[in-house]
Amino acid sequence: MSENNEDIGEEIIDGKIRSEQDLIDLDQLQETQSDRPDHKMRFLTGHWKKFVTLVAVISTTFHLYTAGISELELLKQRSYHMAFILFMCFLVYPSFPTDARKNRNPTVFDVIFAVAGAVSAGWIGFNYTEIAMRGGFMTDIDYIMGLIFMIVLAEAARRIIGKFMLVLAGFFIAYLFLGPYAPGMFEHPGFPLRRVVHHFYMTTEGLFGIATGVSATYVYLFVTFGAFLNKSGLTELFANLALALAGHSPGGPAKVAIITSGFMGMIQGSSAANVASTGMFTIPLMKSLGFKGYFAAAVEAVASCGGQFLPPVMGASAFIMAQFLGMPYRYIAAGAAVPAALYYGAVFLQVHFRAKKLGMEGVDRSRLPALKTVLYQQGHLALPVIILVGMLAFQFTALFSAFVSIIATIFVSSLRKYTRMSVGDIIDAMVLGGKNTILTAVACASVGWVVGTMNLAGTGLLVTHYVVRLAGGTLLYTLLLTAAASMIMSKGLPTTSVYIINATLVAPALVELGVQPLVAHLYTYYWGGVSAVTPPVALAVYVGSGIAGSDIMKSGFTAMKLAIAGYLVPLYYVYWPEIVMRGEGLTVSLVFAIIGGVAAVFCMGVSAEQYFMGKVPWYKAGLLAGSIPLLIYPSILTSLLAIVLTLFVGISEYVNGREEASEVTVSG
Repeated sequence: MSENNEDIGEEIIDGKIRSEQDLIDLDQLQETQSDRPDHKMRFLTGHWKKFVTLVAVISTTFHLYTAGISELELLKQRSYHMAFILFMCFLVYPSFPTDARKNRNPTVFDVIFAVAGAVSAGWIGFNYTEIAMRGGFMTDIDYIMGLIFMIVLAEAARRIIGKFMLVLAGFFIAYLFLGPYAPGMFEHPGFPLRRVVHHFYMTTEGLFGIATGVSATYVYLFVTFGAFLNKSGLTELFANLALALAGHSPGGPAKVAIITSGFMGMIQGSSAANVASTGMFTIPLMKSLGFKGYFAAAVEAVASCGGQFLPPVMGASAFIMAQFLGMPYRYIAAGAAVPAALYYGAVFLQVHFRAKKLGMEGVDRSRLPALKTVLYQQGHLALPVIILVGMLAFQFTALFSAFVSIIATIFVSSLRKYTRMSVGDIIDAMVLGGKNTILTAVACASVGWVVGTMNLAGTGLLVTHYVVRLAGGTLLYTLLLTAAASMIMSKGLPTTSVYIINATLVAPALVELGVQPLVAHLYTYYWGGVSAVTPPVALAVYVGSGIAGSDIMKSGFTAMKLAIAGYLVPLYYVYWPEIVMRGEGLTVSLVFAIIGGVAAVFCMGVSAEQYFMGKVPWYKAGLLAGSIPLLIYPSILTSLLAIVLTLFVGISEYVNGREEASEVTVSG
């Protein structure tokens, strides 16, 4: 497209000039959803809106400064981080979700909690030197501040996460006091309240532990990075690229959702948050082309969930995993690549076969942007992501890489006039980064109830031994138990919190049975992650259903079907660890592992929809479904048998499909 055509919104495709009015308008699709509530947040007005904007900007500035210019001591950083988070939390989130629209501005009760949270959290940072000088000894005022902080955090968790986190926290806290009455090996002498408050409030092993440290650094920076990318137009770039590449194919709009949500979900730290942002145009787009609302919501939820498994960022969890395992970040990213490809391959195939089965066409090419035009107009917006990946590859720290990439986003957007971020856009991105971090930060701090209890009572290893003993030392039973535990403990939590809980309590049981640490951590991470699309508590599905106006449970069970790879792929790479731990070059086992993984994806897609070139007979679909456990089982012989069965079904159905197509052509 020439510069002359650039300003009047025309592009040349196949020698014809067309107006942008003919193209799919992503902004218009989002406007149709503008009346939807933004999760549980208030819609602030007047002076309150300006005040919260100012606080969010100051908060984001603080986190950018401490990430890229001058680092703070761990406890100090986490203290100030939670002060900002709790202060914003009570101003932004009402007492009950139903009040989000009724009560537009904070009440006196909210202000009291906001101030109490900020003061009690910031007390540690403000008095850090004095506390360090007295060796961490807790004074009476520290004790009072600690009690206030614990109460305020519990209320924040109730508002944002719900009763589940309160019940979970209450169970673990009660265990600290009722230790003498605990059964068997879980018995301990119990702890006085003052000791409990000191542990949770004044150490880095409680509520200011590693989970809070993660939200104060990686999560805040990468959520803010995602906000800047959104404001710069990168989300629209991904959407237009996906439309140009896949929009014309059967089920094109759903494939657009998979591609766009996968890339943006990789950067976001929450599946639900990603659905709320990208789903605003992908779901209406799918519905406008004939997909049912429940299916559109399910596709968006599953695609956003998968972004948490997708390297190089994995919703910031790749960096946390590297810390937990003491491994270089590049090993984590490389190990997670093939499993993520298998996950998205299975989702993509199911959507394709569903569209073919329903006779759905893609979007007419006349309504799609041209790839060359998209790259010419918006391609530069991908540079910040390239800078991020490049800096990580050259082993810069993740925090500094994110800091530089955020600054780069502002300058890169200025390379073209129509993508340039205004001062208002920059402020909006900073506010969005602060607000979108609140949920994850409160959840991460609340994880401290669990991790802190296990540290204080010293029962972390006991949980591992108990799980292994309960499973009889059998790997398969242990895998099923740890999968169930990961799923249950992850309900309602953002991805980073999910990983930290499972890495602490569940993954060690698999390591004890000989599973490679990275494989074990990825296994529990996947099972925790798919909780976002697994009913009855499926946050990503809830958000998607709200946008689509669909039945939540119907969307949830459809999402489970689409996310079948999320449940099966973890089993596959536990038994075939070569696709994660690829340290010995190309081996026969690795070749079979990759071929088997591709075959398994094909089997999942065809058997789930019972469609390939046409409707697949039930017995052939059964053969494919039966081939999946054969492919998972770690034997080259069983893999060969399963591959032969897969080839038999695939080739026979392909031939039948070609013959039927020829007959239709002849008769026509």
